[in-house]
Amino acid sequence: MVACIKSAGLIAAFLVMFFPFLTVAEDVDFSVIPAEVHIDNLLPGEAAEFELTIHNKDEIAHNFTITTFPPPEKERREGRAQFPDDNWISFSCPRIEIAANSQANVMATTAIPQEQKWAGRRWETWLGVSAESSDLLSVKLYVRLLVSTSGMRFNAGLVAGIAVAIVLLGYGGYHYFRHRAKHN
Repeated sequence: MVACIKSAGLIAAFLVMFFPFLTVAEDVDFSVIPAEVHIDNLLPGEAAEFELTIHNKDEIAHNFTITTFPPPEKERREGRAQFPDDNWISFSCPRIEIAANSQANVMATTAIPQEQKWAGRRWETWLGVSAESSDLLSVKLYVRLLVSTSGMRFNAGLVAGIAVAIVLLGYGGYHYFRHRAKHN
């Protein structure tokens, strides 16, 4: 009997201690569309724009923040590398206030530098959308951004090797036909 009273007392103390933390988290009801964005065959030096729609389904206005987030390696799609530079992604409004029961659109731009080393690549990054809150816990929704670039990657060694081979074949052919012409 004493053990039951002690157990009940410990459970009650535990609930009193941790119950305030359970009520501290503000439950913001929102969604983001689309959940996944594909940008395919983007040439280095070009940019692509897309729109994110944030729905504030709550009864009060909220400020939302949009950031980039590198996904854990095990969460990335197969064959995708981590996005090289988050500065290549910009937002028309990285922070936006949305009225109660309404929505707003945010334009996002992905711009890849013109360097050929970025051609023929496949990357993934996540765009995190969260409601600003003073609470300890907050909800963050992620949009998966999948980017692939096109264009031939310039390989200086290969081009140099081909150039040397052409010169050597030309030189050898010249001497061969010249030698043949002298003996005929």
